[in-house]
Amino acid sequence: MLPTVRELLADQFVRADPLVLAGHSRLGRTVRWVHSSEIFEISPLLSGGELLLTTGLGLAGVDAGTRRHYLREIAGRGVAGVAFELGRTFAAIPPDMVEEASRNGLPLIALRTVVPFIDLCRSANTEIVSREVRSLRILNDLARDLTAELVAGNGVARLLGRIGAVTECALIVMSASGALIAAHGVDDDRSAWVAVESAVAQARIGVRENVWGTLTAGPGSTLDAATLAAVLDQSAPSLGLSLTHSGAPRGSNPQQTAAALLADLVDGKQIRQADLKARAAAAGAPALSGRTVVPVAIDAPDTRIATRFLDGAAKELGKPGVIAEVHATAYAVLAVEATVTDPVGQVGRALRKSFATNGTEGVSIVVGDPCEFTAAALTAALSATRSALRLATRHRRDWLGGPLVTCRELATELIVESLPAAERARLAATTIAPLIAWDGAHHSNLTRTLEVYLRHGASPTRCAAAMHIGRQSLYQRLDRIRDLLGYDPNDPALAATLLLALCAHRLGGDR
Repeated sequence: MLPTVRELLADQFVRADPLVLAGHSRLGRTVRWVHSSEIFEISPLLSGGELLLTTGLGLAGVDAGTRRHYLREIAGRGVAGVAFELGRTFAAIPPDMVEEASRNGLPLIALRTVVPFIDLCRSANTEIVSREVRSLRILNDLARDLTAELVAGNGVARLLGRIGAVTECALIVMSASGALIAAHGVDDDRSAWVAVESAVAQARIGVRENVWGTLTAGPGSTLDAATLAAVLDQSAPSLGLSLTHSGAPRGSNPQQTAAALLADLVDGKQIRQADLKARAAAAGAPALSGRTVVPVAIDAPDTRIATRFLDGAAKELGKPGVIAEVHATAYAVLAVEATVTDPVGQVGRALRKSFATNGTEGVSIVVGDPCEFTAAALTAALSATRSALRLATRHRRDWLGGPLVTCRELATELIVESLPAAERARLAATTIAPLIAWDGAHHSNLTRTLEVYLRHGASPTRCAAAMHIGRQSLYQRLDRIRDLLGYDPNDPALAATLLLALCAHRLGGDR
């Protein structure tokens, strides 16, 4: 928040009637201090950033080459500018000095009204000190606020909100691989990338002595460049701590990070959105944000077989996924483009292509329902997928047509599973009791026949093929079923009720 040369000239120096003769494009330089001196060899005593005031007494009687040398040496020290009071040494600034200042990009100012330098220095330096105090107060207050957020256990999003309240510009957190992790002050990911491309300041985020990523400030901040850089530098360590506590960076082992993330999602732990993005990126899947994701769960004799399936599917989809073993089951969160009409079908096809190079003996695979990349949505989808996998594993040799099934195909079972045991028993007893009694007395399989028939769209041809029986045998069973029930099971109004009742009976008997 230090003042610029332009600001001082327009305010504290206005009484001296300043006229800029050279270096117009450099008037935005910040001024660290205003100093007056008549010493010719003043340059070694300057450290940069000063606005030097002089009457030019040290240049009295010297030639043009000496005057040029004087300005060249001062410019080399990085001063903000030089202001000459006219009337004592120079009635007008010599053209050679104007030319030399222009060549070196040095603001050269003529003060056309005599104002005591002590008054100019006091006024300008008071403003500089006041601004420095305000800058320090901003940094101290921000440090206190960030510490409070960390103590409260808040994540990256809350920290960025605190930082953004100070900078008043877009803030973007990216991983070292260039993935967008979190943003503040932008409407969407596209706006975030625009802010990154027009960045005005950046600071590295370190985690455990490694560079984890960067904090970038977009244009529009009300802070000067130096203060903005100081704010980012001070904030970066707090972001690093937050990312560490969220579990995002776990050294160079993405597999461990993926396992921890999927375990937390499967167990239903709360995860902030910014932390979810960070942890997914650290697990090797930085591109999940903004996409449709599909959970997958696999039960296999060896989880390495399941991992090969999932890796092959991710490769086929062309996008990295979060893949790991959790509680002896292989889980994955795979991404598809948001424009895909049937994400479940696309993931299923990718998995089936992976079957070509891996055996499926003893393997059960469930493709879950698609969802947004949020912790709440993923937790719900993974929970349903886990329940569906338990059902698929239990009935692998019974009525499932292959190793892969989807949650939407198991929707009936999942609904029945959620019902109380008494309600399941009532549903079966009031709908298909005659079939249950007949199977029990004659060791037949009419309930399974009816379920397979309904699940195959009431198609005799497909049902007979699925049960490996002749069509005539199937017709005889259907006639028996119709006689026992007393109504036609082909009635479309009864299809859903019959499936629920048949599922309730099968799942109850399985218990």
